Amino acid sequence: MANRGAILRGRGPAVFSSTFIDHIVHVHPLVAVALYLPVIVVAAVASLDQAGPLALVGWAVGGYLTWTLVEYWGHRIVLHFEPEQGWGAWFHRIVHGLHHDYPQDSRRSIMTPLLSVPIVGTALVVSIVVMDLPSMYAAGFVLGYLAYDLIHLYLHHSRPKAGPMKWLHELHMRHHFRDDGRGFGVSAPYWDKVFGTAISRSRRAAQ
Repeated sequence: MANRGAILRGRGPAVFSSTFIDHIVHVHPLVAVALYLPVIVVAAVASLDQAGPLALVGWAVGGYLTWTLVEYWGHRIVLHFEPEQGWGAWFHRIVHGLHHDYPQDSRRSIMTPLLSVPIVGTALVVSIVVMDLPSMYAAGFVLGYLAYDLIHLYLHHSRPKAGPMKWLHELHMRHHFRDDGRGFGVSAPYWDKVFGTAISRSRRAAQ
């Protein structure tokens, strides 16, 4: 069923009784930058002798495009898997439910490290260790993730007046306030067109 708007406003409640644990689960936006910007720089620098300049650009683009698919399907399948009770309901509340209930809480606009660390870690191991790809591929993937996090934060805490960010803001607000069962691409909404989950501009058309 379509979601007709967030339930609550303001700052969401703590998930855990321990403030320390709660601040590990839902982090300040700068934490994402501090965690992943060094990973991007190290992976990019390490790749400089692994291929030529044009090839490295291609690997970075490939890593970025891989991230956009992870973003879309992760948002669609994982973050919007909503059991009504039990462990699954608790997990959904932590990783995404509170964000929809409190969309203006900046700590809920950044992906919890409970998800981001395993995602980034898996991407590094699979691409570099298992597949032996140039580490620029991983740099592009992690850059895509960090860009997604910061774009998502920006879309919730600003009102862009023109350009691509205005378009992304409009699309993401439709996901939050019109139909949370569609519009899963935050930084890469073209995948919604590809997979048939785009939200129409017109309310009447959407209905």
